[in-house]
Amino acid sequence: MIKLEENTINQTVQKALGKKEMVEANPGHYLIRAALAGIYIGFAIILSFKLAQPFYEQHAVSTYLLNALFFGVAFCLIIYGGSELFTSNTMYLTVSSLRKETTWLDTVKVWSYCYAGNVVGILFFTGIIYLTGLLQAIIPEESFLIAAAEKKMNVPTSQLFFRAILANWLVCLAVWIPMQVKEDISKIMLMMLLVFTFFISGYEHSIANVALFSLALSSPHTALVSLEGFMHNIIPVTLGNIIGGGFFVGAVYVYLNQKKQASPVSVKGLKPLKGQSSKTSQI
Repeated sequence: MIKLEENTINQTVQKALGKKEMVEANPGHYLIRAALAGIYIGFAIILSFKLAQPFYEQHAVSTYLLNALFFGVAFCLIIYGGSELFTSNTMYLTVSSLRKETTWLDTVKVWSYCYAGNVVGILFFTGIIYLTGLLQAIIPEESFLIAAAEKKMNVPTSQLFFRAILANWLVCLAVWIPMQVKEDISKIMLMMLLVFTFFISGYEHSIANVALFSLALSSPHTALVSLEGFMHNIIPVTLGNIIGGGFFVGAVYVYLNQKKQASPVSVKGLKPLKGQSSKTSQI
């Protein structure tokens, strides 16, 4: 198990180094990869809420189950599509920086580029959805998407922060654990299950929330959906996500896999060999 975790840490470090090098060598390409992740999150948001809407209208108890069931599609698109998601990068760069393969300045730089790219991708996707008219005919009081945005924008700050820790703890485990298995089907099932767990539990994911709020604000909405509510949610959720992924996954597994320094063997009490002084026998 320890050897398996050490291999996973080595994989994580190599991927973090690749992200750092991409930002330094070709930041435009990195921003596009990050924008793609934002777009994939947007696809999953539309899928999840469109699927759950008829059940929400009927007040069915299965509404939240169906809403969460396929959100993991976004994560599969991100991992296999080679895009860059801010929340998983909180783990990657924390591990590499604790292992002294990257600096904390590198970490902040990659995080900044990734977050900016994710937001740009979401705004681009929101613009396309607006032009399709798919959300323009909704009745705000009957929309599950608007109801979800209202609720998230009006949760107390401290609760948002701790929900965000739990969200990215699970999201980063959905990256960490599949790296320890070989078969793609197993990887996909693990990712889908862990992302489903975070989504249905009501935890807070900063990039998913940016997508949800952007779509809600660009659609007919109630007074409870606002830019003020957007910022009220996103700031503590982003900070909580950093701690959830960076500390509770990245830092914890680096600590658990630290190599112990060999301690000198004590030979106190052993008798020296014949013709050997007691001093030399203890070297």
